[in-house]
Amino acid sequence: MQRSEPVMPARSGVNSPPGVRGRLGAGYTSLMRKTTIGSIEMTALVDLQQSYPAGAVYPNVGDFGPYARHLNAGGTVTLNFASFLVRDGATLLLVDTGWGPEHEGKLLFELAEAGVKPSEVTHVLFTHLHGDHTGWNIDRQSGRPIFSRARHFVPKADWDYYGAQAEEAKNAGKPWMGSFHRDVLPLEAAGLVELLDGEKTISGGLTAIPTPGHTPGHTSVVITSGNERGLVLGDVVITPVDAENPELVNSFDWDNGIALRTRRQLVERLINDGSLVGASHLPAPGLGRFVRVDGKQSWQGV
Repeated sequence: MQRSEPVMPARSGVNSPPGVRGRLGAGYTSLMRKTTIGSIEMTALVDLQQSYPAGAVYPNVGDFGPYARHLNAGGTVTLNFASFLVRDGATLLLVDTGWGPEHEGKLLFELAEAGVKPSEVTHVLFTHLHGDHTGWNIDRQSGRPIFSRARHFVPKADWDYYGAQAEEAKNAGKPWMGSFHRDVLPLEAAGLVELLDGEKTISGGLTAIPTPGHTPGHTSVVITSGNERGLVLGDVVITPVDAENPELVNSFDWDNGIALRTRRQLVERLINDGSLVGASHLPAPGLGRFVRVDGKQSWQGV
């Protein structure tokens, strides 16, 4: 998902666990959830949740009656903003880094709750380069990468597409060039970026696969361990509404036609193989399965 937001100064100390808890307030309850796929551990980490008018998310839907159970009072739909930590032996992969301190994100707090320090993460993979998936890359005070020991996998098609946009903004003299400039380019300067072009084996049980449409280079991660399968989805599906009806157009996709084909094919595959799915924006903590009952498909959280 992508939404333009003004850049605000980071709150002092917000990205420095273990002091995060006191600054976020004693009433905050972590939504972190751990599960396993065979011998591989997957942990859902919730950066934040926000609600949006359903008609803004799905502009071509005239009647939301059939989807009313997924809406809040006032006709809004809540989006989760989750990252996923996947441990396969010595590989500790973080998929996406949330929306960051400008939105009072809690990813680093969630990591601390999971018992993981940023320095222990060996790999970071971005499903795509929208700002709500790259927000905790760089410490706002020091300007240094937060996951400084990790190799950062960046989809090449997104790198090219958003890099060109940032360059155009720079040439136009715009003072702010967006999250690509703030969150992604410093990783390249630090020598931490590896571009993904096609499938990529990350570890014995983890493989990155192209799932384009939401963005040019959108990428998901297949998890395989023994006879069990899982997938970190990214933004192929946004809410339970398009989980039920993958034909719906949403406002966030780069190419609606490509996104539709990807969504239709991937959800069908996930229904058939029963994969446990980590989904960025589906209800917190974002873990569940796509199922079909009596000919109707839906998202079933776990």
